[in-house]
Order: sequence, then C-alpha cells, then structure tokens
Amino acid sequence: MSRFHKLKIKHIARETPDCVRVTLDVPAELREAFRFTQGQYLTFRRVHNGEELRRSYSICSSPLDGEWQVAIK
Repeated sequence: MSRFHKLKIKHIARETPDCVRVTLDVPAELREAFRFTQGQYLTFRRVHNGEELRRSYSICSSPLDGEWQVAIK
C-alpha cells in the first residue's frame, strides 16, 4: 500500500521553456522510506476544487546523489 508524506520543495530549476526540475527536501527521518533505484517514480497528490489529483513523475536524480529530483513538463 502506498503511503503519502508531505514534503517541501527545496529548489526549482527551469531546464527548458516548458520543463522544470524540482528538488524535494526529504527529512532525515524519511530518507530510508524514500530510498530508490533507477527507474522508480514518485506520485504527487493534491486536492483541487474538492477533487483529488494524482500525477506520477520519474525520479531523474541518481540514488547516489542524496537528492530526490523529478522533471515536470
């Protein structure tokens, strides 16, 4: 079963006119839960106008980087 955690955005970088790279701030107590291998993805969840929206994005950082980044177009 998937669990959702509230995370803060650490940094947003514009990569192209229609794509941004978002770096997430994962607290130390969640780092083990957020361990990943290449090819995995994160699902973002938000309630907008009373409707739950979910979007999945591939993780574009290396597991060796110690950061969690996704690219959003």
